[in-house]
Amino acid sequence: MYILSKTKSDAGQYPALESWPGLTAPDGFYWWPDSLDQTQFDQYQGFVTLEVARGTVVSCTPNQPAFEAWQAAQLAARKAERIAESNSLLDAYLLAHPLQWTDGNYYTITKTKQQQLTSKLFSATMAAQLGQPYDLKWNTTAEKCIPWTLENLTALAFAIDKRVTGLVSYQQDQETAMREATTLEELEAILVDYDSVPLPGGETA
Repeated sequence: MYILSKTKSDAGQYPALESWPGLTAPDGFYWWPDSLDQTQFDQYQGFVTLEVARGTVVSCTPNQPAFEAWQAAQLAARKAERIAESNSLLDAYLLAHPLQWTDGNYYTITKTKQQQLTSKLFSATMAAQLGQPYDLKWNTTAEKCIPWTLENLTALAFAIDKRVTGLVSYQQDQETAMREATTLEELEAILVDYDSVPLPGGETA
């Protein structure tokens, strides 16, 4: 025999059926006889309407509106999780995959580094326009500070921007697909693989 708690969730969901060895259902529970099919209860994950006689469930029908509302809430919550995950993965990817420049060195391409590089270039450009001396240097991932010309460092900045733009565009495309998913199965099938994004030269990472 099985028993079913009489207490539903706020969304209207009954908890899972429990096997019970006793001869009577405990307080707060219904009897669920072995002869009563559990298929619809399981299919609708406890979002059902019961007919009960003398503490025993005699029929079970789907509560379709409550079930669909619950499914929609579950899907919306999972979408938010997956979108947040894709952004966190992008931040981690940028940190772990610096750009190798023509000098053979690697340069960090995180959002923070891009902002710092933009600020550095702005200061150097202003100094050049005013005819003021400016010691333009930029560091590699090994924290080795290297002298740069304004032209060459600008070229590096453009290369970094192009690489990051490709990765961000990919993330945004995957996020759009996640937002448009209509089922959890469809949502979970959407992969986020930043290694698949072509490098500026056309090859993949």
